[in-house]
Amino acid sequence: MKWTYSIPKKFKASLLLTGVIVIILFNNLSERTNSRQLKSAFESIYEDRLMAESYIMELSEELHGIENKLDNHGKIAPQNMDEYIKNLDQICLRYLDTKLTEEEREHFVKFEILTWNIGQGLRAGNNVENQILAAFEELKILSEIQVKEAKILMGQTGRIFSSVAISSQFEIAMLIIAALFVQAIMFASKTIKNSNFPSHLN
Repeated sequence: MKWTYSIPKKFKASLLLTGVIVIILFNNLSERTNSRQLKSAFESIYEDRLMAESYIMELSEELHGIENKLDNHGKIAPQNMDEYIKNLDQICLRYLDTKLTEEEREHFVKFEILTWNIGQGLRAGNNVENQILAAFEELKILSEIQVKEAKILMGQTGRIFSSVAISSQFEIAMLIIAALFVQAIMFASKTIKNSNFPSHLN
């Protein structure tokens, strides 16, 4: 601890402590950024993946409804399919409100074209079984994309959690160093003060 006696002024000590405080403040700002990124990732998992998956399930149910009403020739009476087509359109609009990747958008456009062809085919009295099967295949791909993107987002949250943990440990370490430094200065000051008292021999 001899280095503490060589400090002629408290300026060096205050400068060092100020540096520690600045580092801690910078670290705190970094933690806030990480927290915002974490919040954004969780919101994306819910709004853009879980909700999108629920819309895919709803679209699948509507297609199954049409499929169950087809006769042996793959046709359906027009009055029995209008509600299904309307529901498909409404669900598609809600799906489009989610954040789509390029791959997802490409397959969803294919799905929309297929559902449009299904509607037109049903109105014209055509067999639409093949289009329905193709639409189900596109929904399957879209569902797989949700799982893939959710895994990517979970990986991001894992890295953010690790960064926050390291950042917190670093902040604690800096606080400990600052506390030890203050203790060293106080101890040195008391020692120097006590050494200035003259010793009296009996």
